[in-house]
Amino acid sequence: MLASVRIIAILRDDDPLLRLERERVVAWAPANGWDYIEYVDAVDLLARLSDQSTGTIEEIEIVAHGNPGECDDVAIGNVRTFGDSLRRMPGFSRASVVYLSGCNTGLQFAGDCIARSLTETSGAAVCGARGYLTGTHAERSERCVSSFTHGGILYEAFAGAIDAVGDDVWQRFGAPLKEAHGDDMDIKVSTSGFRPVNLGSDQTARLKAAVEEATSRPSAESAPFRIAPDLRFAIRLSDGEHIFELLAGGTVLRDPVSRRVWQLPGGRALLESLWPFRNGAMPAA
Repeated sequence: MLASVRIIAILRDDDPLLRLERERVVAWAPANGWDYIEYVDAVDLLARLSDQSTGTIEEIEIVAHGNPGECDDVAIGNVRTFGDSLRRMPGFSRASVVYLSGCNTGLQFAGDCIARSLTETSGAAVCGARGYLTGTHAERSERCVSSFTHGGILYEAFAGAIDAVGDDVWQRFGAPLKEAHGDDMDIKVSTSGFRPVNLGSDQTARLKAAVEEATSRPSAESAPFRIAPDLRFAIRLSDGEHIFELLAGGTVLRDPVSRRVWQLPGGRALLESLWPFRNGAMPAA
């Protein structure tokens, strides 16, 4: 009989919070029955998981930034390809369990839920966090909160979020694998960078005014949670073009360069209006 394998994978990037996670878990994992890997994107993660699949894969925990539509590079846009690749991996089966260990990955926004979507494509149970997450499932240190305030900035809750510890942190999905439909694409091409999209002048003006009003107030440091941006966009202000991110369902504005954040009143409605364009950016105003 093949040995059971438990794998914890942590994104390798320059984020200080994830760096601390890697430094701690790399020493902890081998002494506690877990294989430890690092990865840079979804393709690299699949390759490294395949290298570790020397037995029956019992659990995989993917530690990354999250939101309802992504766990960093495992996102709604590539989840079918990622899930199908997992399903074909030696050692992976319907009995395997995947933990998407990033903030809010078990919740839904605008119809999207990355944990539910990965269940549907991989055929295995997938657990997503029911709030802003700290700790890991592997270490049994997981804890989530529905909302919080950090540096005077309120990070609002997504629908269904809770305060919880341990197993109650996770929303578990276990729907049967959906059959592929004839109109599914055989090839998918992912793009990077900022793609201009056409927004109405009123929509552009509202976003620009909201950003300028928010950034006129004092900023705060980013919160110590694994939060993926809901949307990243570029916009031209009076001093040139800037990159910003929307977090916490649009209620927090973040500068990814300085890592400073501002409260964004009315940001949830702005995010909902921009959600169809979340893989690109608005044109310079």
